[in-house]
Amino acid sequence: MRRVKAKPGPPNEPPPPPTTPPPPNWRSWLLPAAMTIFLLWLLIPIMFTGSAATPYSYSDFVTKVSAGQVKAVTIDDQGAVSGDLKDGASDAHDLDAARDRVLLGRRETSNALLPQERHAVAVHESGHALLATLCEHADPVAKVTILPAGLTLGVTEQLPEAERHLYSESYLADLLAVRLGGRAAELVVFGEGSTGAANDLAAATQIATRMVRDFGLSPALGPVGYSSATPQYLGEDAENFQRKPYSERTQKIIDEEVARLLSGAEKRAIDLLRAHRGALDRLAAIMVEHETIAGDVVGSVLQAERPAATGLGVTA
Repeated sequence: MRRVKAKPGPPNEPPPPPTTPPPPNWRSWLLPAAMTIFLLWLLIPIMFTGSAATPYSYSDFVTKVSAGQVKAVTIDDQGAVSGDLKDGASDAHDLDAARDRVLLGRRETSNALLPQERHAVAVHESGHALLATLCEHADPVAKVTILPAGLTLGVTEQLPEAERHLYSESYLADLLAVRLGGRAAELVVFGEGSTGAANDLAAATQIATRMVRDFGLSPALGPVGYSSATPQYLGEDAENFQRKPYSERTQKIIDEEVARLLSGAEKRAIDLLRAHRGALDRLAAIMVEHETIAGDVVGSVLQAERPAATGLGVTA
């Protein structure tokens, strides 16, 4: 075996003396403090606009904040920056507009309506807003607009005061009346309905169907529930049964009870709007003039009408 002679290495050097950490200074807490302030500055406006109990996913949340940033800074054709904030920061107003864009779609400024169509949309949305304010168990109105966005010509936004997990029968009955409030307003003012209530009718039919078939809220059918195997939200379409677990006779009873609930809700909405016809006309005129109003304006119109109605009753 051949021996290999090890080469001499470098001379041993003494270990370096221990170093003491530098004393803490302002640079050590600057980054954490800045990140904390930034997160608070970002989340506080969201807290004010987050009262809408909308089931946001993470992607929806990111889309909402991103749309708010885009809304905060707008570059016109000449390259000038316009907006409430020139530095690109989004405030509560921008996030509110971003929420509308996520839920409703892009605002269509080029979709101009005819004057009679604007008036019809104003009457329709005024009916929704008045019913939501008059019904005891309905969610309060946050905003009403007749500006087209996405596939909608107008929107009445309701923001729940708290996140609900259970829905009472009274709440669902008021929900049906509010859903049919737009169509009821058209029947009261114009004497006929229009195609603008198609989405409202579809949503109200889904809710009434689940009340009868899933929640046992029909005296004719009794405490029986035919809910699907997968959990669903209140407004979700439940017509996905490949094989219905009930007979055709039961289906006939369900159809009759759904029609009864919808007819009763529509009659209730019509009666309420006829009793407050002055407020309906006044609110529709305000909508045509301002296009977008806050929810407290609806309450102000009703409060201004009630003393006048009381005075007329006393005089008579």
